[in-house]
Amino acid sequence: MQHSSQLPYNPESGPVNNRFPSELLLQSYAPITPVPCCESICAHIAPDFFTLWEEYEKEAGCETGIPYWAAVWPGAKSLARYLLSNRELVCGKKVLDFGSGSGVVSIASCQSGALDVVANDIDPIARFVASQNFSENNVSVRMTSDNMLTSTTDEHFDLVLVCDMFYERSTAKPLHAFLESCINKGTRVIIADGTRPFTPRECLLSLYSEVIPVNHALEGMRERTVTVFEMKK
Repeated sequence: MQHSSQLPYNPESGPVNNRFPSELLLQSYAPITPVPCCESICAHIAPDFFTLWEEYEKEAGCETGIPYWAAVWPGAKSLARYLLSNRELVCGKKVLDFGSGSGVVSIASCQSGALDVVANDIDPIARFVASQNFSENNVSVRMTSDNMLTSTTDEHFDLVLVCDMFYERSTAKPLHAFLESCINKGTRVIIADGTRPFTPRECLLSLYSEVIPVNHALEGMRERTVTVFEMKK
């Protein structure tokens, strides 16, 4: 299938099929690579996202969901670097990486001394690839597939991390409500946002901002301003 470079970003959509990409496909089209802007972390990254997607569909024998796990999105790059430079934020803490994708922020949390890291993603392929990234970086991360926007949990976290998740109107409101509920339970919420359209504009304290280069084919631009916020009541 020929894919348009106008990528419809939908972090909550799972794949059409649940076939894991083979080791050969990953090695050929999304090899383990130092993460741009955060080279101390390595992950499976596709140098050509759309070629990887097409080859993945050939291997699967059917159309697949968008392989978000093959890219490290700008919010994740900036937040990973911020955590590694401000280790006191996560050191000794129980951390939830919400919508964890390829797991780069989870890896940075572990490397910064987090006591317990939970990577949450509803996409089984993302979890599969993330597990390989965790092994490559020699970190221990718990993974969960729970849709936390529709289910409740009694598990308490000291810190919730969210990267580039406010892209769709349909999920922005329930995500905002979930994060507010976390804050009401005493959890700190950190959002890394690459100027996504439905990011909340109120009750955000800016911690850090930078302009980083991005994949033009994916983003429709060559750089994005990423801001790391703390969400307040």
